[in-house]
Parts: sequence; C-alpha cells; structure tokens
Amino acid sequence: MKVLICDDMPNETKKLSGLLDSLGYEPIVFTNGADVLEHICAGSPVDVCILDIVMPEMGGIEVAKRMREIGFGGEIVFLSTSNEYGPQSYEIKAFHYFVKPPSFENVKRVLDEIKAEQEKNDRSGIKLKVSGSVRLVLFRDVEYTEVIRHHVDFHMSGGEIIEIRAALHEIAPQLLGDNRFIQCHQSYIVNMDAITSITSREILLRSGSRIPVAKSHSDTKMKYLNRSLRGGRGRE
Repeated sequence: MKVLICDDMPNETKKLSGLLDSLGYEPIVFTNGADVLEHICAGSPVDVCILDIVMPEMGGIEVAKRMREIGFGGEIVFLSTSNEYGPQSYEIKAFHYFVKPPSFENVKRVLDEIKAEQEKNDRSGIKLKVSGSVRLVLFRDVEYTEVIRHHVDFHMSGGEIIEIRAALHEIAPQLLGDNRFIQCHQSYIVNMDAITSITSREILLRSGSRIPVAKSHSDTKMKYLNRSLRGGRGRE
C-alpha cells in the first residue's frame, strides 16, 4: 500500500515518516499541495494521502477537494493540531482525522483498517468451470497457475489447488489483464503480490513454492522490480 504525506513542517514529516517506516511502509513525502496534485495528475499510484490541514498557499482541505475533482479514489486522512476542522473533513469523505502528533497505535490501526477495506472491496477475479458448476476465483487468492498436460492448476494462497481442463492461452489474457500477474514461463503465471524473492532464474513465493523463470521471460525480474518501485497493486 502506497502512502503519501504532505506537511509543510519538516519535523512533523520526519516523525510521521519514521513511524510509517517502522510499520513497513515507504512513504512519499511532500511539503506543499501543488506538488501533491502534480504527483496525482501524473498517474502515480497512491492508496492513502495523509494531508496536513493548515499549510501556506494551499491547505489540506483544498488539496483534498482538488484531488477528488481530478478523480483520486484513494483514502484521505487529515492531520491537524485540533479537532476544529473535523466537520469539513467529512465533506471530503476523509477516512480519518488525526490530531497531532498521531500515536504509533492510532496510525497502525487506521492503516490496518484501510488495508482491510481495500481487500474486502477487491472482488476482481476469473470465472472457472469446476465440477460442473461455475466458480468465481478472486485474483487476490491466486498464488500461481501451472500447466500440466491438458490442465491448468490454480494454486491458491490457502493451499487449495483448483484444476480445470483448459490451455493456458485460454485463461492467460484474463490473468495478465490484472497488473498483479506476470508470466515467467510457458507453463507458469505468478501473482507478484505472493513473491518474497526473485532471481533471474527462480521465484520464491510466500508458500515456499519455487517457480522457474524461463530464458524466454528474462525480463521477469525487472518487471517485478519496476512494479514494486511504483507501489503497484492489483486493483489499479
């Protein structure tokens, strides 16, 4: 999850950035609203914007309004030294409102809630014919697919294996149309969100599975690293 901070006070951004670092996030930091809008307009992926309400030239409320006008659909969290701007924050459909300085516990709780909400709303998937019926398999639950003769096995994050009679080219367009998937071999498509490490020859997944990287897909590692740097998510 990509988190952006905008606060004109360097000490405040340093504290909040350190807190987010300790939670495993790599925040993008800005000190003025104009740069935030430029970043959003450029199409850079952002899931959460934490905006200081009181800033010179353009305050957080105004920044948030303009972000919504240009189509920003992520979550907005406001920062302020008091609760006086609370009613205005609800007009922007802000997810939360922090009174400075936010505690580690509060920030963690709010970001966990945002992450859980995003996962709940992520219902994109593929419909498969399984045992005579049609089943919706959510992309977020697929770790990788493997071709075995005339079958494709969907290896799920919980350990389940769903076997369908199909060729990879029949299901590949739907998987690869979602930016969390990558084909690393003629027989494998992998969910990049499940990768823990990658080399030019092999992918290690959270489950411990090891997936080969074919020479014909030698750009797999670079594609994965580029997506990681952009903070890519499957919902984007």
